[in-house]
Amino acid sequence: MTDLEAYELVRMCLSHRSDAARREAVQPFLDSGIEWEAVQRKARWHRVLPLFFQALEELLGPECPSPLCEQIQEHRRGVRIQNTFVAQELGRVHRRFEEAGLPLLAMKGPVLAQAAYRDIALRQSVDADVAIPGDQFSEADRLLRDLGYEHAAKRTGMSGWRGSLSRYLDGQWEFTRGNTFTLDVHTRLMPPGYSFPPDFHSFWDRARPVRLADDVVVRGFSPEDRLLVLVHHGIKNQWRALRHVADVAAVIRGEDINWELLCDRAETMNATRALKLGLHMARDLLDVALPPRVRERFQDDSMEHVSTSMKSYLQSRPQQPALPFTDRVRLQMATKDTLLDQVRYGAHSVLQHFWSGLLKP
Repeated sequence: MTDLEAYELVRMCLSHRSDAARREAVQPFLDSGIEWEAVQRKARWHRVLPLFFQALEELLGPECPSPLCEQIQEHRRGVRIQNTFVAQELGRVHRRFEEAGLPLLAMKGPVLAQAAYRDIALRQSVDADVAIPGDQFSEADRLLRDLGYEHAAKRTGMSGWRGSLSRYLDGQWEFTRGNTFTLDVHTRLMPPGYSFPPDFHSFWDRARPVRLADDVVVRGFSPEDRLLVLVHHGIKNQWRALRHVADVAAVIRGEDINWELLCDRAETMNATRALKLGLHMARDLLDVALPPRVRERFQDDSMEHVSTSMKSYLQSRPQQPALPFTDRVRLQMATKDTLLDQVRYGAHSVLQHFWSGLLKP
């Protein structure tokens, strides 16, 4: 089985087509024989192994080889145990912040898995991400230290202006507890070069509770905000793994989105082109169905070239571990709504390269 065939099998399994259509697409692979280890490596590389395993169970049913079924069950138990630990830790942090009157939004991880996939075992998480108001970092730092957290090793020694500059450039700060758990505290949802509002409180006002366990309820994004965050996260990470596309598709398919509100919000944020690319990726790669009015609104082909480039890049990994520089620039420029946004991103990129040198010991 070639690398491309393994990728196509994983993609077909993750598709949001009907079970009958997916089975028809997968059948040629089954008939020719599947190298399960190679396909699992590909799914793991794209960080979608839990989703791939679930799809195999649905598609193969009783035809699923017994050793593979046992492996799937074992893997699912492991992911559930890990994510349950992350969920409990998120709950502990959330309660402490709530007691102190400090707002905190849980991002991605088990919150995304529960909200979009309806099962915390369908998305692997080894750490947790939360967002706080940028001007309340000192209070958050104190609370987390009270809970036994320390600054991550990469942040050690960064104090004063170095710490402030690093938080501004990265928009986040890493904390660790023990040797195994990392909490990424985001002081803004996207770096300054992106056309994403830095104001935390508008997202907090629209947030919704997400129940991760009987005794764990945290605040997460509204469906519309979650989708906007995810498409920007995909752009920031150059859509380098199918999981970025799968997350967008899961929110579209699994959450009750107010599409009119979403489109208006994207236009207000100058994020229409970013949203358009995310919708293109989810539709073209994973066959997610979009409402007719949304298809009409985004039916132009302005994102077609960059979408094709991203899809080709996903196919060619890991042979092409990094997106070529010209394609990275094209991706960033094509997903900015205005010339001013493009200039702002370019200026920030140049300044970030310069400022980062100041942070070196």
